[in-house]
Amino acid sequence: MHIKLHIKQDAVNLPHRPPLHCSTLIPALCFSLRLLMWACRLKDSWCSLPWMLFISLTSHHIRDGVRHGLWVCPFGNTAPISYWLYVTITATLPHLCSVLMYLTGTRDMISTKHGVAIDV
Repeated sequence: MHIKLHIKQDAVNLPHRPPLHCSTLIPALCFSLRLLMWACRLKDSWCSLPWMLFISLTSHHIRDGVRHGLWVCPFGNTAPISYWLYVTITATLPHLCSVLMYLTGTRDMISTKHGVAIDV
């Protein structure tokens, strides 16, 4: 039990952030995944995967930002995010993605191909 507590303390008190905690990697990773899916000609049923990845990673980073702020490469760190800003961003993130999916045509493609209406 003492070892588990020690490992948890070490994970919370790292001297620097791990590379995947850079928030600017999220759009780059999602866009790269979309390009890879296009290059490999994956079926349209996979088209929501980059959006799911974007929402999950962004909400995780926003939650971490409450304690440590966001790490925005190459600009540095922001101040810690207030609790109410965290709640607001987390609540509006699905709506933002829905609008972006509409603007890119992803929402219509899923609706027409699979008969599933995506409207957040």
